[in-house]
Amino acid sequence: MSEPEPKQNYVELVDISEDTPIAKAPLAAITHLPRTGERIFLPLHQPSDWAAYTVLRVEYFLGGTLSASDEALESPGMVKITLFVERSR
Repeated sequence: MSEPEPKQNYVELVDISEDTPIAKAPLAAITHLPRTGERIFLPLHQPSDWAAYTVLRVEYFLGGTLSASDEALESPGMVKITLFVERSR
């Protein structure tokens, strides 16, 4: 799995049981963001093997610079979306 470029927008999956990232993908490659309670399947070693994870929480990190007048983001910077998941049974 290759690391995204530092300024690239991306989605990251974090396994809460180990508190470690388990997958990353460029945001441009994602067509649907799962909601809390939905499952995500990641491929394992064999083509027919999949690991199932349930989404527990979704967090959006929006980078940018604040305007001096109204404290709103003037220019959107890097966007990172973190999906906190646990292994499904």
